[in-house]
Amino acid sequence: MPRLLAGIVFVLVFAFGIPASAADHRETALRAARDFVLPRYEALAAATSAQARAWVEFCKTSPPRDPAPLDAAFGAAADAWARIEFLRYGPIEAEFRFERMAHWPERRNAVSRALSGLVARPDAEVFAPERFRETSVAGQGLSALERLLFEDGTRSALRSGAPPAERLCRTGQAIANVLASTSRDVADEWRRDTLPALENAGEAQAREAVTRFATELMTGLQVVEELKLGGPLGRGIDAARPSLAEMWRSGRAARTIRLNLEAARALAAALLGPQADGEGRTVVDTIGGASLIAEGTPEDLGEAAADPARRSRVVLLRDAVASARAVTAAALPPILDITTGFNSLDGD
Repeated sequence: MPRLLAGIVFVLVFAFGIPASAADHRETALRAARDFVLPRYEALAAATSAQARAWVEFCKTSPPRDPAPLDAAFGAAADAWARIEFLRYGPIEAEFRFERMAHWPERRNAVSRALSGLVARPDAEVFAPERFRETSVAGQGLSALERLLFEDGTRSALRSGAPPAERLCRTGQAIANVLASTSRDVADEWRRDTLPALENAGEAQAREAVTRFATELMTGLQVVEELKLGGPLGRGIDAARPSLAEMWRSGRAARTIRLNLEAARALAAALLGPQADGEGRTVVDTIGGASLIAEGTPEDLGEAAADPARRSRVVLLRDAVASARAVTAAALPPILDITTGFNSLDGD
């Protein structure tokens, strides 16, 4: 009799989608953590460590210096961050680590002010790792490093060895070191603490983890739609603001969005599992469709948003992301047997 009952329960779950068991929620959370989260944080730790080494090598070279190795290292680190940036669940939440990785969107010129203050500091003690962590988070991340590398004045000084070059090098190395140590700490804590906790999670903890993963996924799509695309597009072409595109100085605005969407699709696939079909497959395919449209979006996304001849391509991408977000919000929670809650954009 117990064996027959177990068989009936299995058939009902398979055929009619009865809510997942604790083991199912736990398996979903572990699949997302093992297949999506941990490999990406480990890749981020490797890329930011390589970037820190590149700054050391660059700054000990006699002027004139070639910034190409720094550009390549920055691109690899920024790529790795874009592949995991929308996830705020886990160790990245602690000690303002998320804000230390990138401070965007920038409010009240915070990055420029923080960076200017660091470069002007006459004392070297502030750049010691523990002291530097106490400075403004706006001056510690990829957003600040991009400005240091790609604004004309600082780039020229770094290359030529002009008087500010030593302070710029000191600042760049400090930022790169914080990025590397923060990334390494997050990866280590996922492996050492968070993953084992998920392996031993009960129903409430497992369901909460799945809920957080799904909420972060939908928030990531909202950030792309409303901030990364809606910001530069504005309410109309007369209100377009190219400088609101993320990482426009390094020409990475469109690339970052492509990587964000690829990551969103990958997380959706990890949450739904290899047997996803029906509405689950629709979620993955709709996000994938937005990714395909992103491939054709102009690299100078901000400028394209203000260009009558090219603006429609940016609008098309925004609408595709909005569609993917709507499909995901409608289909994913019932499939995963969760109720999503507030996200990091609520109240902004």
